[in-house]
Amino acid sequence: QLTEKLQDAENDSMAKIAELEKQLSQARRELEALREQLSPPRPPSPPAPQPQECYRLALERRLAELEEKGLVQILRGPDGDVAIEIVPVVIETPAAPVVTGEATATTTGTGTGTDAPAPAPALSPPPAPAAAPLPPLGT
Repeated sequence: QLTEKLQDAENDSMAKIAELEKQLSQARRELEALREQLSPPRPPSPPAPQPQECYRLALERRLAELEEKGLVQILRGPDGDVAIEIVPVVIETPAAPVVTGEATATTTGTGTGTDAPAPAPALSPPPAPAAAPLPPLGT
């Protein structure tokens, strides 16, 4: 008889535990639903770009900078092909000054005994001509 009572008590306890677990599970689901309803809406975050995508984006930005500066020209074909041409940069250099006659150094009567030619004037290069960028073909 004692064993039967213990068995019945254990079965009742197990049934109560199962019922409480169901209630707990239901309460958790309701709580989660309430949290979703009451929390402010969050915009979906974009997926993190893959390293290869980051490299491609950086390359496109750099190429656009070079095109804006007129250093490259991007040609886009109707079928989606892209060609990149380097725009040649022309730098004009002035002709070397022609010296006629012979430069002479004079000495002063101070007795230093050094003959020093006058320093040559420094020449600065002329500014490079600005090349107008060509419009891209087809877009």
